[in-house]
Amino acid sequence: MQIPSREHESRTIPARFAALFAAIALALCCTLPLAACESGSFIDSQANSPAAVQIADIPEYSGALCIDANNSEPGFTDDDFKRGAFMEFSDLDFEGRCGAAFARIGTDTLNNAPRGDISQVHPSGWEQHRYDFVDQEMLYNRSHLIAHQLCGEDANEKNLITGTRTMNSVGMTYYENIVANHVKQTGNHVLYRVTPIFAANDLVARGVQMEAESIEDGGRAVRFNVFVYNVEPGVEIDYVTGKSWESSDVPNMTAGGEATTTGAGAPPNATGKEASSASTKGSDENARSENTNNTTPKSNAESSQSNQANNATGSSNAKNPSNGAGSEESSAASSELKEYVLNTKSMKFHRPTCSSVNDIADNNKQEATATRDELISEGYSPCKQCNP
Repeated sequence: MQIPSREHESRTIPARFAALFAAIALALCCTLPLAACESGSFIDSQANSPAAVQIADIPEYSGALCIDANNSEPGFTDDDFKRGAFMEFSDLDFEGRCGAAFARIGTDTLNNAPRGDISQVHPSGWEQHRYDFVDQEMLYNRSHLIAHQLCGEDANEKNLITGTRTMNSVGMTYYENIVANHVKQTGNHVLYRVTPIFAANDLVARGVQMEAESIEDGGRAVRFNVFVYNVEPGVEIDYVTGKSWESSDVPNMTAGGEATTTGAGAPPNATGKEASSASTKGSDENARSENTNNTTPKSNAESSQSNQANNATGSSNAKNPSNGAGSEESSAASSELKEYVLNTKSMKFHRPTCSSVNDIADNNKQEATATRDELISEGYSPCKQCNP
């Protein structure tokens, strides 16, 4: 801060008082949730809501990538539900950090087109580093707050934060697919808000708060309020600067989004259990491909939470629930990308040539390009007739 010279002290407010006032204002801002410092009435209302995540109340990451917030109840108001179509992004704050992003997601906002180039955006704390045990090796992704598949936004600096590969492709994608699947399958709408949570003057968010509630059915199909940690197993992050280093102090991931509450009585195809597999059809799978080199699509990485613990220790062998013998051939076959047909009601997967496919109702049938391991990790079991 530039202190006025003595000849300017004759102004209405003495320089020492101006400096004191600025310091107090900054201290007050930093003691509130980040959202309270951002512009926009919807952000102010979220910050004052009991559903807002408080940085002091977030437990230390211990292996659960995602945890429930406010008993999984989102903090939307009656006025939020009465609004028509909208999509709002916060202005960057004085540190260049993103604030909350809020939208009504519907068929009018979903996007199936490949994501455009976002390499020119450098979010706050962007200090990229390569680790051979991280999926696709780069620690950070340019993580969309509102996913590309939900809103079609590309290089919007108000919608991109520095997020670890695990937070982006495992944690956030799990909930994004819940929202996307509901809209695709019903044509209805979902209120959706994502708020990056920073501590004090950190440039890298400690994680993101994700809230969603389906509108037309009063939240019966989709309702969640979760916090997703911005962590990478095996990597210590300096959240103030974005710098990082390898460390065994950051534990492997023991649970992802499946350990949280995502709504009351939601059917299997609205809970996200099949989301990463089903969404591989067409270009939807790559819609949220915020890879750091911006050329390699995400492919099936959003289903890789079962492999993250092994990746974090540098192991090349993915978890393979179906491989009782542990042979290399079986492991390779289970990790090979293939075409499958899913029954989202029975949670079975089949070869496309299986005779049972003809018996699946159209509203329960989905095609997927995935590995056997990925489908099993998402809760599906192989058909006993065709033994895929």
